[in-house]
Amino acid sequence: MRSVEIEFVSEQQYQDDRESSKLKAQGTMQEIDGMKVISYTEPDDEMGKCETVVKVINNNFIEMRRSGVYETTFLIEEGKVHSCIYRTPFGEMEMDIMAQRVNAQIPDCSGKILLCYTLESKGEIIGENNLLMKINEV
Repeated sequence: MRSVEIEFVSEQQYQDDRESSKLKAQGTMQEIDGMKVISYTEPDDEMGKCETVVKVINNNFIEMRRSGVYETTFLIEEGKVHSCIYRTPFGEMEMDIMAQRVNAQIPDCSGKILLCYTLESKGEIIGENNLLMKINEV
């Protein structure tokens, strides 16, 4: 298991509202059954104490499991739609994740993951998201 620093560059759009942010977190990376597995505590105070585990299944398929105040498992696979239940302190929401682009390039203990996806609930788009995770061994 190696220590890594993760820089998150994200952009979300809902209707005419657009938000962007840059955050950093400390975490770990290890290889399990040929998959890169990255673990970290969410750096956003709004998320509370949430632990996130990202599994790089292949270059175009990511599993992101969040536990804590917010809980869900996102399956983000390029060109496919996956459903999930998103649990928050305010209740549960069923969502579909439609990934337009997934590109994971982590040859060793540094690299990047690019996720471009749309979230939909009850047939309505609730967000268009672009997330770049830059991972560097420390």
